[in-house]
Order: sequence, then C-alpha cells, then structure tokens
Amino acid sequence: MKGDLKVILKRNIIIRVGVLAFCLMALSEARAQQYPVQCFKGDELNQVQSWEANWVGKKISSANVDEVKAFLPESFYGVMKDTAKWGDSWFEIVAYKPVAPSPGTIEFTKKYYGQTKIGSNGEILNYVAGVPFPDTTNPLEMAHNFRMRNLGDSYNNHDTAFIVDGRLKYDMDSEIKNSLSFFAGRTDVQPVPEIDQNPKQIWRAFSMLQLAPPETRNMRIMEVHYKDTLKTYDSWFWMPSIRRVRRRSTSERQDAQGGADYCAFDNMGWDGPVQVNTYKYLGQRDLLMGRHTDSSKIVHTPGDCIVDGTQRERIKVHVIEATSKDPNFLYSKMVWYLDPESWQMLYSDRYDRGGKLWKFMDQLGFVGKGANNTEVAHFNASQTIDLQRIHATSAKTEYEFGAKIEPEMYTLDYLQKHGY
Repeated sequence: MKGDLKVILKRNIIIRVGVLAFCLMALSEARAQQYPVQCFKGDELNQVQSWEANWVGKKISSANVDEVKAFLPESFYGVMKDTAKWGDSWFEIVAYKPVAPSPGTIEFTKKYYGQTKIGSNGEILNYVAGVPFPDTTNPLEMAHNFRMRNLGDSYNNHDTAFIVDGRLKYDMDSEIKNSLSFFAGRTDVQPVPEIDQNPKQIWRAFSMLQLAPPETRNMRIMEVHYKDTLKTYDSWFWMPSIRRVRRRSTSERQDAQGGADYCAFDNMGWDGPVQVNTYKYLGQRDLLMGRHTDSSKIVHTPGDCIVDGTQRERIKVHVIEATSKDPNFLYSKMVWYLDPESWQMLYSDRYDRGGKLWKFMDQLGFVGKGANNTEVAHFNASQTIDLQRIHATSAKTEYEFGAKIEPEMYTLDYLQKHGY
C-alpha cells in the first residue's frame, strides 16, 4: 500500500512539473508574441492624439517654451530658456508615428526569446540576434537592448558638422566618413545571423576617416568589437602627422575626436561595454523627442550652439541612470532616454567627475531605407552641447544602409595602406 502511495505521489509530482513547464512555455510564447511594442495604444493613444490636435504644427520658441516644459528634458528646457547665454531657438511639434522594427529583427527576437542571459559580471550571454530582452523592466537589460539594436547590418555614412564656440560666435567645419559592419547579430542582410567565416568571433567592426578640420585630415580610426563582451575590443588609429599606425588604448577613447564635443564612448549615444556601468531605472516619461527628422529643415546659424527647426514628437521613453564603475572615467554618470520601439538613445545628460552636469546629447532619429527596402531606425542629425564651455557640435548624416563592405577593410594592412 505504501509502495502504491509513493508511486502515485511520484506520478503527481511528474505531472505537476510537466504542467508547470508547459505553462511557462506558453507564457514565454505569449510574451514573445507581444513584440513589437508601441509607445501608445488604446485610450492612451487617444489621449495623446487629443493633445496633438492642439499642438502639432506649432512652433515652440524660447518665448513660449514654458507651455511644453513638462515634455522636455530639464537640460534642454534650460538652454532654450536661457537666451542671454544661448540665444533664441525653436523647434516644431509633429505627430507621433510608431517606429516598426525590421522583419528580421521581429523574427529573431521571437525565435530566441528567453535564450539570452546576463552573466555574473553584467555581460550578455547566449545572444544571437534580435532584441535580447524585448519585454524587460530591468535597466541593465534595457542597456543591452540599446547596445544590440539593429543598425541595418552594415552602413557607410558621411557626417558634415559644425564645431561651435558659443562665446566667440565662431564655427569650424568638421567632416567624417564612417563604415560599420556587423559580423554577428545580423537580421536582414544575408548571411544572417552571422557571416560564414568569423574565426575571431567578431561582433561588429568600425572604421572612421576624418576629412576636416584641416589639422586632423586623413586621421583614421579602426575598432573591432567581439561577441564576448568581456573581451577588450581592439582599436588602432593612423596618425598622418607621424605616418604611423598606433594601437589606441581605452583611455584614449575618452579624448575628444577632431576638436568636437564628443569622444569615442559617445558614438551613437554610448559606444562602450554595457557592464562597465551600473544602472538604475528612473521610470518612463512622455517627452518630445526627434524620431522622424527631416534634416533638410534643420537650420544652423553661424556661432549659435543650438540648431533650429528640429521636429519633435511626443513619445514615452525609458529613463535610466548609468553610473560608471570607474572613478576616473570622464563621466561620473549619464542619464539615458531610450526609445522603447527602436531602443535608440534619443537624448542623454552627461555629468563630469565632480557630479556637475557637463553636456547633453540630442540625437535626432529618422527612419531610413536599407537593403531590400527594409526600414532602419537610426539618427540623421545630432547636437552635443557642452554646457560648461558654451560649446557645441551639430551634425547631419547621410547613410547607405545595407552597404556591401568587405571584411578586409577592418585589418591593420588596410588601415596602413590607405593612410598614405
């Protein structure tokens, strides 16, 4: 009798475990099916559209910016309001329009849902492609979502910028050409999710050619980032003044690039390992952010740090605080404003080592066309404002998404040969 009872109990346990596993699988599948997300739906979308009926098409200037103060980051509002220091500026409010992920991003996000994990050092593990944590409320996972977002699998781009001294009312031109290729984590351009030959297990590689200002002309930088995010990425640069290729240390990535107001860690909002910071979730906010930017409407007035004519739509962003684990890093902390639809960083505040607000980055998003007419969400204009020096770098960018770039471009041999 006791033996029969043990068998029955054992069977019940097995059945319950099986039922629990099935329920967890069903829950995982249900949560995966919720992707992609939108900032607003249902009643909330109706409320936003009701608000837009009174605001879309309106020009917001320093004179009337108080009317939308609640929908602006404090640092941006402060600059618009302080006309004595920064001059008058204005932007236009446009309607909210969802940003849809690419077909490949949706496919791989759902296919590998629940597979990606966080390691003991905060690193990402088992990542293949797509959004690693599509329904997360964890700020560390949100940071990884940002880092792993889709950028069209490869691109060439051409930046033209103004480096502005707001005190002297002086501009200096800057011009850069970049190339970026994903070796792994690819979603839409064959081969996916990884190129056929990748013996070094590269995740992404980047190349930069500086064309202006004259004193930095023909300076070239190359970086290789690996799938193992704990592995230090490799970086080199060609210095035309000494006609040599030099290895670039991590600390040198904190230096301003070509006289601009950003460094290598600032590229695309944050171009460094995720695990070097700790993260705190500050909640969601309805803010006016640039997401469907027509860069031809942006106006730069010589000597002015702030550009005019940006188009801003009301969206709901995730706000997270990133604090550096390194007390000697140039930023003591950053506040990131992340788009939940594209996982882009649309805006960021940067604090110096003393904890004082130093600068903000306003990255003006747009939706471009990649290979096979695939839509790619990125940004085609930006402004980095140094609040302490009254200095700025404003840029516009043209992209070729899905560009055919040979892997040989990201080699020391290529860097040296094309430096001459």
